[in-house]
Amino acid sequence: MTGITLLLAAAAAGFALSKWLRVPAIPVLILMGFVATLPGLIDEDLLVDALVLGLTVLVFVAGIELNPGRVGRHKKAALQVGLLQFVALGGAGVGLTLLLGFDVQAAVYLGLALTASSTLVVVRLLQQRGQLFEPVGRLVIGVLLLQDFLVILSIPVLTRLPDGGEAVAFGLLATLALMGLSWIFLRWVGPWTIERVSFDEETLLLVVLGVLFLFLGLSELFQLPLVAGAFFAGVALSSFPVSSLVRGQLKSLSDFFSALFFTALGGFLVVPDPAVVLQAVALAVAVLVITPPLVALVTERAGFTARSALLGGLLLSQTSEFSLVVGLQGVALGHLGPEVFTLIVLTTLFTMILTPVVATDRVTWALMRIHPFRARRTGAERPRDHVLLVGCGSGGVSLLETLIVGPYPVVVVDEDPALVEHLQESGVDAIRGDASDVEVLREAGADQARVVVSMLRRAQDNAPLLAYAREVPVFVRAFNVADAHWIEGRKGRPILFSEAAADEFLRWMEATDGGRHPVSEEELPDLLEGSDAPAPSPGTDASH
Repeated sequence: MTGITLLLAAAAAGFALSKWLRVPAIPVLILMGFVATLPGLIDEDLLVDALVLGLTVLVFVAGIELNPGRVGRHKKAALQVGLLQFVALGGAGVGLTLLLGFDVQAAVYLGLALTASSTLVVVRLLQQRGQLFEPVGRLVIGVLLLQDFLVILSIPVLTRLPDGGEAVAFGLLATLALMGLSWIFLRWVGPWTIERVSFDEETLLLVVLGVLFLFLGLSELFQLPLVAGAFFAGVALSSFPVSSLVRGQLKSLSDFFSALFFTALGGFLVVPDPAVVLQAVALAVAVLVITPPLVALVTERAGFTARSALLGGLLLSQTSEFSLVVGLQGVALGHLGPEVFTLIVLTTLFTMILTPVVATDRVTWALMRIHPFRARRTGAERPRDHVLLVGCGSGGVSLLETLIVGPYPVVVVDEDPALVEHLQESGVDAIRGDASDVEVLREAGADQARVVVSMLRRAQDNAPLLAYAREVPVFVRAFNVADAHWIEGRKGRPILFSEAAADEFLRWMEATDGGRHPVSEEELPDLLEGSDAPAPSPGTDASH
């Protein structure tokens, strides 16, 4: 009881200290956990149990964010990027750790720990920036899903190899069986249940935990890591609207176990000597140096713009919570010592902390300027006196259908390669490119257009457009009043979509019998942005 009290007190103190210092909570929680274990009053078995329990909940929550339906048309590109990154980083990790003097077994564990990127970190960044449903966001979600699955599939191979081929085959088949069950829940059971059964909050939470315990029990039965069951349970509940309901129920629970996990993680660490810290820095640098160009190369070849490709690479440049799973499995089986586990933890922390710093628009544009293989535009004749539509998602397609029957030619700029190819095959003058790139705006004749309409999701992405097409009326979609004022301050003409989106949402509620008809996760944001309600006339105050 004393150990649990000390662990929880350290977690509470860590959160309070991080808020007071205004620094990220994770490093402070780990430090407080390390300090709390110095008197020797917390039993090591308790720390291990807290680690496993906390990590199980974290992986479960991460799985909820990985709905395969979010990937959309970018499955092939996600498969290429995910496989190449997994193989390249795994091979580089094994080679580097062998050079650093580790034995083969430790090198293989360390190589596997480098192969996956953090779902929790990346999804949170995409949500904060409003890019979760942009092409690059969909691609990254697909890569994360594939990487996590490959790591889970690799763990039985790595841990059961000493027991022979039959043990490895059983582990692989059991993992695939869990994946199949997860797909059944995702595709049929979850939506069917939400459609036909009315739950209050308490009952819904019990159902969610029941699904989690079902998959955990099967993992225990098949002698798989509990986190494998937790991951597949999360994916099973990742379909919309199931995932939205589950997130609300698990918010406080996941925060509690997250704090418990990182505090216990700090207590489990040994004091690293300078050599281990330098090794962790070397591995972190390898991840940060290898991932962005590797991802960018494959992503550009798949048709994405240079900026989206580089941003995707920067977002994926860290190791993940599954790296800790690999390390814990090695320690539990006696394959790794505490020093190697500490090395994995330090590498994960370094890369996780650096990701929000490096995965920014400023760093992306800096890399764009030195990008050696960036595609250059041809000297084709620039359009003039046309309507330029920037961004053509579902809402843009609805608007395009109206514009193309008008008296003026229409030119479309979009970064989604599949969408641009479809438009070109349909006879629409479409340019694949980044609307934040002045070179693309020049080719599209933004400064010579009769009018420009921007459907970009983030208002700030319109800054280059508003500066370049200063003499042209530029109408920009805005989702809130703050964005509308930002656009007006740069001489743009905001069209506030909140009222139209609200009307469309009410129509959706009526059409789906109060929202009880199952809808895919992609449909709701596309539905809201695809409203056919009349937009405010030019000159109308966007706040009304």
